[in-house]
Amino acid sequence: MKKLVLALLLLVSTSAMASKDVPEMSIKNGYVEPFQMFDNVYYVGDRWVSSYAVETAKGLVLIDTLDFPYSMWIPINLKKLGLQDKAITHILVTHGHSDHIGGAQFLQSEYDAKVVMTQKGYELAVAQANKSSGKNTFLPPKVDFFVQDSSSLIVGEDEFKFYLTPGHTEGDYSIDLMVKDNGTSHRAFVVGGHSINARDPKLAKQFFESMDRVREIALQPPVVSVNLSNHPHKNNLFANREKRNADGSNNPFISESNFFSFLDQQEALAKEKLSEAQQRNKSESSQ
Repeated sequence: MKKLVLALLLLVSTSAMASKDVPEMSIKNGYVEPFQMFDNVYYVGDRWVSSYAVETAKGLVLIDTLDFPYSMWIPINLKKLGLQDKAITHILVTHGHSDHIGGAQFLQSEYDAKVVMTQKGYELAVAQANKSSGKNTFLPPKVDFFVQDSSSLIVGEDEFKFYLTPGHTEGDYSIDLMVKDNGTSHRAFVVGGHSINARDPKLAKQFFESMDRVREIALQPPVVSVNLSNHPHKNNLFANREKRNADGSNNPFISESNFFSFLDQQEALAKEKLSEAQQRNKSESSQ
């Protein structure tokens, strides 16, 4: 009986979400027009948080889902790209913060998609959902596949490899995949948590260990040359879009040096944050 009541509540909540007005698709709200990055990869995120649709022979694999209700833009973006007849088969959520998980349950209900995340990521998602309020209220999705380290998912002919890379949160995982540009394959990587949690010593230590591991994995041939960062300012996404529009002969999203510079930059920023946190703690303890 309890299960039936819970199911009914979830159904009512989902219907209520779906009936909400779609947020205004404006610059003020962070909306950006979707665009194609590779033969099989499309950007469907907003100005602040990335969401990528990877086209496979079986349908679309979505990486991260934006905050709710801005995730309601994703089906509209797919239609703008001519992908409305492609079902989202899987939703890969890199960690449990609301700006990455917020739209997962809504999109899962729309497409009957399978959600993939870590157990720790899901626990954080539940906590974030419980704290969500107002127009940003969301429910955690049903997780169909809990990521284990070095596990993988095969969709059609495409393989998505997963690595646990905690440090931003306990439940971060990174994604290793192949993308195609004019038929030529390139190795791409999504670093699931690329900024440090300086307030937690355990997570801070894990962050640097994870970044070292990502670098080691990325250097294995074929070397990673595409940075699918889960925040667009971290991989110069919009600047590279403009470059590509100006010069269609070269794809600026392909750059080994840019990916490894990104890793170096994130480590440098992490060290700064850690130093600031340590100084702050020292100052507070001396008072």
